[in-house]
Amino acid sequence: MRNGTKPVCYRFRDSGFCSYGTSCKFSHTDPRYKVHHPDGKKKKKKQQPSHHQRQKSRQDLDAISAFFARYPDFAYDDKRGVAEEFYRMCDFFAWDRDDDERQEARQAFKDAMVIRFNSLYGTNISDIENWHKLCVAVYIEPLPMTIAECKEKIKKIHVNLVDLVDTSGRDVELFSSLDELREYTIENGKFFPKESAYAGGVLKFLLREIL
Repeated sequence: MRNGTKPVCYRFRDSGFCSYGTSCKFSHTDPRYKVHHPDGKKKKKKQQPSHHQRQKSRQDLDAISAFFARYPDFAYDDKRGVAEEFYRMCDFFAWDRDDDERQEARQAFKDAMVIRFNSLYGTNISDIENWHKLCVAVYIEPLPMTIAECKEKIKKIHVNLVDLVDTSGRDVELFSSLDELREYTIENGKFFPKESAYAGGVLKFLLREIL
């Protein structure tokens, strides 16, 4: 943090909505976050999203809740980890690993995680603000000035991608090595889809460089 102020919450700034609410560790009070470039020029303020765009963004942010809403008999708890809740739902319905219902639900759950990731961190790899969103999420400070610098910093980060889209409000945990990340992923069953038709450019970079 700089001068004791919290970084702006990109989710709230871009869509007017943040699933973490008052528990969010980032600021919801200043939507005028500006990126300063080395040449001293300020990036032009983006055009405000339309009502349709804001509505679509909220829907994408809530993709995981929408997934669980398809199973009204199961009492989804958004204060718990999304992977934990998925496995709890499988137990609730007594689905075996090979059950068609479980396989169908798993695929839909993976799609929901990818859609939410895209909404949180963007898809356009040419937009530095998308990379800054990701840098903020994994505690990279100060924010790099270029996309190339963002990529170099992110390459060194070991983080579970399910944690990056979790709705429980927990802090994202970083690991010192790939082995530690792998052990954590297996132990907690937090497997992010390696391929998805919904994956945007930022996610594809992470899947290639981190996984």
